Amino acid sequence: MRAQGADAHSFLLVTADRDGNVAGWIEEEARARFDDLPAHNLFTVDEPLSDAEFLEELGRRIRAFAAAEGIDRLVFFNDQSQRGRRVAATLGRTVPLVLVQDGHLDFHFKKTDAGLHDQNWYYGSSSPAAVCVWGPATAHHLLFRSADADPPVHITGALGHSDDPALLRAARSTTHRHAKDPGEPLRVVVLDQPLSNQNKLSRDDHREQLTELCAALTAFGEVEIKPHPSTLDGHLAWLRTLPDVTVLDEKALLDAEGLDGYDLAVTFFSTTYLQTLRAGTPLILFSPPPLNIVFPTVNHPLLRNVGTVGELVDVVADLQRSGKFPANVHGEPVEHFIAFQDDVPERVLRLVERAAVPAEPPAPRWASADDGGRAGLTRAERALRAVQGRMDRPRSLAVLGLGFSYVTGVAIPVLTYTQALLAQSPVDVRYFDLGAYSRAEDVLADLAGAEVVLVNSLAPFWRSALANELVQALQDQGKSVVLYAHETEYVMNFEGGQHTLRHQEMLSLLPRLKVLCVSTAQADMFRQLGVSDPVVVYNTVPRDTHRARARRTPGERPRIVMVGSMQDRKGLDLFSRVAELAYGQGLPWRFAWIGHKTWRIGASTLLSDRVEWMGALSRDRVREELAASDVFFLSSVDDPMPLSVVEAVQQRLRTVTYHRVGSREVLEGVPGYRSFAEYTPDAALDALRRVLDEEISETEYADVEELFDIPAFAARMTTALGLPGPGEPVRRADADGEEAGDGSPEARFSAVLARHGRYLAEDFARHFDAGRHDDALRVGTEILRRRQPVDVLIGMAEIQAGRGEPEEACRLLSAAAIAGGDRARVWSEVARVANLLGPRGRSIRQLARKEAVRVQLGNQSARLLKSD
Repeated sequence: MRAQGADAHSFLLVTADRDGNVAGWIEEEARARFDDLPAHNLFTVDEPLSDAEFLEELGRRIRAFAAAEGIDRLVFFNDQSQRGRRVAATLGRTVPLVLVQDGHLDFHFKKTDAGLHDQNWYYGSSSPAAVCVWGPATAHHLLFRSADADPPVHITGALGHSDDPALLRAARSTTHRHAKDPGEPLRVVVLDQPLSNQNKLSRDDHREQLTELCAALTAFGEVEIKPHPSTLDGHLAWLRTLPDVTVLDEKALLDAEGLDGYDLAVTFFSTTYLQTLRAGTPLILFSPPPLNIVFPTVNHPLLRNVGTVGELVDVVADLQRSGKFPANVHGEPVEHFIAFQDDVPERVLRLVERAAVPAEPPAPRWASADDGGRAGLTRAERALRAVQGRMDRPRSLAVLGLGFSYVTGVAIPVLTYTQALLAQSPVDVRYFDLGAYSRAEDVLADLAGAEVVLVNSLAPFWRSALANELVQALQDQGKSVVLYAHETEYVMNFEGGQHTLRHQEMLSLLPRLKVLCVSTAQADMFRQLGVSDPVVVYNTVPRDTHRARARRTPGERPRIVMVGSMQDRKGLDLFSRVAELAYGQGLPWRFAWIGHKTWRIGASTLLSDRVEWMGALSRDRVREELAASDVFFLSSVDDPMPLSVVEAVQQRLRTVTYHRVGSREVLEGVPGYRSFAEYTPDAALDALRRVLDEEISETEYADVEELFDIPAFAARMTTALGLPGPGEPVRRADADGEEAGDGSPEARFSAVLARHGRYLAEDFARHFDAGRHDDALRVGTEILRRRQPVDVLIGMAEIQAGRGEPEEACRLLSAAAIAGGDRARVWSEVARVANLLGPRGRSIRQLARKEAVRVQLGNQSARLLKSD
């Protein structure tokens, strides 16, 4: 209603509510947001109708309301609730229906079977005229699920969220404020959801999980519960019976400002994560065992997914003990789930204006069994279709790297690419941070469901002890392994000197890999290293909301800017000396450098006072600074295809680079660009003089911009990776008949949990004493991957013995017997646990008792001899 051009239409707000709670909520919001917009409730409060009568009457009344008011379009927000289904069935053939996503829709499930899924699974399947979704992840599900409907899906972004610069900064941030000083009590808010009302959990399961959750959290500080506004009175009354917690007013709005005072928030499945990101408050997304639907794992320093109360307790304990929040290690970026646009209302309104009642599909015609519904095709077309039907195109992609954020340029192209891929191709995408693993076997287990593995940059081969072994193992398994390289000769030489052995192992692997390059010069370098056919795909950058154009004519005091981390490779010394040279010649030029300071600065590097060192800035601020400048001066001595130059081109900024930088390949000869062949201050200054006298060519800059635009880059990457693109055939079922897109990727791609190693033994003891044996085994297994403490081995053996797993218990007891420590005590504990194994443990118990006595006698003899 606030979109540009909305004043040409009239709007009516309608709801259907017998109880009055929802209607009152909507009326209150309408009064606060609009002057003269009443909310029409199709029912009177407490109208005496049964549920069946209510739905029947709803259909009749919404039809009469639409006819009486002359409704041309109906916009609604859920077509799978009881009311939404009735409205869609009643008006779907007479009025264009536009479905707008207003909450986070996730379609991953822990378990799927032949029965009905959660209602979110079927979102958009009522044949609306258009479906407006927040981002590519939802579009991916709606477009490629195995369902009867084929909804016209449009990625518009989220109303009220996608155009919020504060949320965009938070989504792309890699830092967050720390909690209180380590050891201090926490202030925790539990954001409850009406899970039992929505049939996502039974009432008993919902209350049981809340009881256990609150009891566990109260050990760490003050706990408050914020009920959802739609919570029923009975559940509110029950919440107030929980001990040691404070129940907040369910109608109070807990926005980013209200959340700022908390050290931690906990919820089940909610859009609240957008507010906690704005507030900078860590959020735990809790999916207890009875809850089938799973919130997606988002890779962000303020978000963490857990599946049990034990896991949740571990995370909260780490936060209190260290003051740092142990966030998700793996997961997809926020922009997989919400596309950031600055014109979301206008996008939605345009779709509403164009919406038309979908045509009634024609009745199916009989076809011969061997025709396959392909009547009308020529013989050549049928032959091609037969070949396409046999093609086995991969539909799962795992991206492997060391960190994925928008702070450095290495991750930006692949983050941007997968957002476009999800929106147009039925490919499941998962990200994995190799730095979270300690064993290659664990990585291989998590990558078991991935058909294509994309290694992002060469950095993992140098900085991880697992990469070389892992890639070789993946190739031995027959997986397609692709390297997307971002490094050139300077970095290769530097890292090769720092990690010589790993570098040599990597060089032996390179000829066996498909290598994607960002420039032709980089491809030539890889050919010299034995790569037979490197593919040049270039790179791309996100569509930032702020992309103002720079002024066409330089001002009286031209501003020259550089964007990049402060290190010698980026040309700190050259940039400084050019600034000094320009000042010495009396030129009224201003120099500015945007980027964080690193340790890679030599003792002789000049950091000139003539340069404004601005430090690290947000992407929005960088865009603003580029628009306020006249020349982008990339002083790097080595850069394969810098993204900052692409951004400068997008903003029509004059650009100067060194001759050997990859940008010259695509910008050489374009008016508004200059390069310098000699890496000297004089040569760079001369290039700056010349470019300031040139007019930018809008046509040629636009041509370069198109080369790096997201659709063009996505098409190149998809082709190079061998993945299905838009409209290309892809198998829709696995060999076992499992439907594609059935929500099972969570089972195929597990997430490693980042933990502080020094706290693990304490966590194991807490879970063991509390009787949370599954969590004790989980933490114990993590401990054993790093070391083998006897107490943990004995404790895990006792749990397995109690569960009737004698073989596993014996294995753990054997490890304890040889692990060291107080030998007499160890053997006594082994004998105690062996007693739980029944007849099978008799011989172990006898041996352990004898060894305990022998060790005790030996210790006593040693003490006597020492006293003599």
